[in-house]
Amino acid sequence: MIKPYRILPRIAQLLAYAYSALIVGYLILRLIFWDRLWLIALAGDFVPWIFLPIFLLPILGFLIVKKRRFAIVSSVACICLLGWLHVTYFSPQPANISDSQPSIKVFSLNIGWHTKSPQALVDLILSEKPDLICLQEIKEHYAKEVFSKLAALYPYHQGRGYHVILSRYPIRSFQTLQLAGGNEPQERAIIEMNQQDVVLYNISTTPPWFRRRKILPFLTIPVYEYGNRPAQIQDLVWRLQKETLPVIAAGDFNFTEQSQDYYYLRAVMQDAFRTAGLGFGFTFPHGWELNLLVKQLNWKLTFPLVRLDYVWYSQHWGAKSAQVLPAIDSEHLPIEAELRLQPESGRV
Repeated sequence: MIKPYRILPRIAQLLAYAYSALIVGYLILRLIFWDRLWLIALAGDFVPWIFLPIFLLPILGFLIVKKRRFAIVSSVACICLLGWLHVTYFSPQPANISDSQPSIKVFSLNIGWHTKSPQALVDLILSEKPDLICLQEIKEHYAKEVFSKLAALYPYHQGRGYHVILSRYPIRSFQTLQLAGGNEPQERAIIEMNQQDVVLYNISTTPPWFRRRKILPFLTIPVYEYGNRPAQIQDLVWRLQKETLPVIAAGDFNFTEQSQDYYYLRAVMQDAFRTAGLGFGFTFPHGWELNLLVKQLNWKLTFPLVRLDYVWYSQHWGAKSAQVLPAIDSEHLPIEAELRLQPESGRV
């Protein structure tokens, strides 16, 4: 008869070694392939969650595995993880810019097609009073109702359906884009803010999803694909590099901070939440139906797991604050950032 007190430590030891091997394997493959390998891209989307069990390894190492080398290595890994979490997520560095410089508050939300009533959105906007509002995946009749209820505060708006922009300031020009020729529409507008022209991009890219792929004549597996998103991000980066005015890009970018596309964009723009926000900043999913993945599940996810929504800004700006706002009737959480023009930007 197998005694539980003997087999449980063996199982714990096996799990600890297997998890450690998976983490090391992920880091090596990420260094080599990054998003070119879909398994690494998928794992990268959930890195903060995947890394959390590292904190259990020293406990297992000292109390159950009882291998000195494993305990020491896992303890060092814990210290490194704590340092990475602190520097990356819990050390905001908002810009130290004089209050005399012009500032602008940007609000962004992917509404989602299932949203029933705009009143919660209207109430949130009236409470936060942003200067620029970028909305994605909004129905035309919904947009008209929002326009009518906010007309007094936001007399300028562009777009009728899917993507819309509302502004306190005059919109001097407006252009609908299709980055990399994809199906997702985007928008570019020039806003006149106190005699300073500002470029605003309202962005939504192709969302990644699981699709069935036949790898053998008798075997089909689900594969994580992100479609046109890399090409769309490259197109956006190319456009941003040509801009000479102060630029803001807000919206649902459909990537996380660990994706390769995030780093391509970060090479030319700055992430407002990562600069001036505190915490992970997860925005998706909220109220997401799990039967989209498994038909037998009738549950809803009400706790966001990843960050897909961003406010980006060019070197002309500094980020004073950034936050994720309370949930309304949408699968995404709203985000907001306050930006202030750098003194040397002047009038462009």
